[in-house]
Amino acid sequence: MVKSRKVSKKSTSRKTQVKSKSARAPGKSTKAVRLTFSYEGDNVKLISQQRTEMIVPPSDPLKGYGKYKGFWAELMNERDKPLYRQVMHNPTRNDAEIFLDTPGESISREPAPKRKGVFVVVVPDTDKGEEVRLCRSSPETEGPASGIRALASEPAAEIARFKLKK
Repeated sequence: MVKSRKVSKKSTSRKTQVKSKSARAPGKSTKAVRLTFSYEGDNVKLISQQRTEMIVPPSDPLKGYGKYKGFWAELMNERDKPLYRQVMHNPTRNDAEIFLDTPGESISREPAPKRKGVFVVVVPDTDKGEEVRLCRSSPETEGPASGIRALASEPAAEIARFKLKK
């Protein structure tokens, strides 16, 4: 014989509260700003800014990356100091994969002269955040790494900066 157990509303709501709190990572902020950008060639525009609740990925290092190559977004304060940095794959692609119809041919990469698209960056929503800065390395334009490979030639430099709406 199985005895039924009476559960009070008080204990049920306590369990629900504990469960919902533990769903969030402890100490992680859930306030974020989702920034949607469009690009055409090297021209980047901020097309929307939306405050949302989500866990923001941890910041990449804020010091010692001046000579690094790649692509990243930085949240800057009023004194132009980085508060947050997110390294990512270059969303403003410099090249495209080319698939040939000939059987047995390998996939190749070629420069994409008419690049355009949309990408999203998420940064923490903090009172100290004033601007978002996008940095990117330029592709190699001469030598063995130019053209098809389109590898980064120089350390990343600022390509765009946008003031955040408060």
